[in-house]
This record gives sequence, structure tokens and C-alpha cells, in this order.
Amino acid sequence: MKRGWIALAMIALSLLLGGIEAIYVTSNADVYVQMLDDADEKMANNQVYEAESVAGRLDTRFSKQSAVFNVFMYHSEMETISSNLAMLRRYAQTGSTEDFLATSAYVKRQIMAVRSRMLLSWENIF
Repeated sequence: MKRGWIALAMIALSLLLGGIEAIYVTSNADVYVQMLDDADEKMANNQVYEAESVAGRLDTRFSKQSAVFNVFMYHSEMETISSNLAMLRRYAQTGSTEDFLATSAYVKRQIMAVRSRMLLSWENIF
């Protein structure tokens, strides 16, 4: 009987940690996409300094949280997103609107792909 309770506790702990992981990743992905949308809007309206500021905050935030994300996901995905965020910041500094918007769209797609893989769905389970 003791083994049954231990097994039940392990299953409950696994479900709890999986839920925490999913909430953490999806909520941060939503914040990143909102920040990218804000930066896109500023860049499209020729507010280059403000767009650079948002891109810098996003890059800094992602760098700080990347250690936690590396626990949950593949390292290569996080490195790709990180390098694209650095490129985004550089495009804002140089005022290259087209490159900025293209890179931003690519980063959004990458972040949303990571977010969708964290959701509880049949495709992700099997």
C-alpha cells in the first residue's frame, strides 16, 4: 500500500510541475509577442528610438529568462530566438524598418511555435 501512495504522489507532482511549466512558458510567450507587436507599431510609425527601447527590453528579459527556458525546451531553439532578438535590436539601432519587421515576424512565429508545443493537446502528447 505504501508503494501505491508513493506512486500517486509522484504522478501528482509530475502533473503539478508540468502545469507550472506550461503556464510559465505560455504566459511569457504572450508577453514577448505583445512586446514585439508594440515594437513593430513603433517602428512602422518611424519611432525608431522607442522601438529600439522595446527591442532592448525584450532582449534583456529573454536573456534573463533563457536559463529557465533551457530547462523546458531545446537549447538550439532558445539560441535561435536569442540571436534573432539581438538582430532585431541592431536593426532598430540602424533604422532598418523592413529588416526589423521581417525579423520580428520570424521571431513571433518561433515564439508561437514554442508556445503551441507547450499546450496540452493530442498532437503534443502522442
